[in-house]
Amino acid sequence: MTETQDFSINKGCDYRLRFRLVQPPTAELGSLTDWNVRFELRTARGGTAILTVNGGLSANVPNADQFGVWDVTLPAAQTNTLTEKTYFYAFRRIDTGYVDVLSKGQMFVEKY
Repeated sequence: MTETQDFSINKGCDYRLRFRLVQPPTAELGSLTDWNVRFELRTARGGTAILTVNGGLSANVPNADQFGVWDVTLPAAQTNTLTEKTYFYAFRRIDTGYVDVLSKGQMFVEKY
């Protein structure tokens, strides 16, 4: 089941987004170290992604590979290219045969 989370960021700032599974997956879904995940940002639901960033298991969280904790880095150079508005995001597993949306929601870009 997809978890919905909305959040805000400031244009031109660095961010590390952290996503985690609500519960660890069963063995049939494969080892989390083999999962490929991606953050995708769109201007409209179902539209074309305007920004995609691959995620990686968090190096700062003990047992991230057992619990499913991933980090996505959005540097200031990327957030500075976004206009001030509401975007739609998805954090997805993109492995063939296991493509799924793990989290989705709205991301608000503001200027401070």
